[in-house]
Amino acid sequence: MQTQSGGGQTGTPDTTYNLTAILYHALQGVENCRTYEQDAQGDQQLGDFFRQAGEQQRQLAEQAKVLLHDCLMRETQGGQGGSQSSGQGSAFGFGQGAQQTEIAGGSSSY
Repeated sequence: MQTQSGGGQTGTPDTTYNLTAILYHALQGVENCRTYEQDAQGDQQLGDFFRQAGEQQRQLAEQAKVLLHDCLMRETQGGQGGSQSSGQGSAFGFGQGAQQTEIAGGSSSY
């Protein structure tokens, strides 16, 4: 669903913007859950809950990273009109040496 706030106003495709937002908020959730876990101060039940919530947020962030990577690869390969083969690529290096880069769920450290 396209809304007023999102990628449309930034020149970024909505899917890229949305995945970036999900990744950001999931990582914020991990940080928040760590703080909440510390605030539980010895309450085992609350500490376990906040730890579990943080782990779920971390898994969501990992999934968003993989999807964002795939989305950016499609954008740079499809939107470059073949310029990848001429050695030109994204300013961030997407599409350059992609065979050497592997993202495996949970093994990357971003």
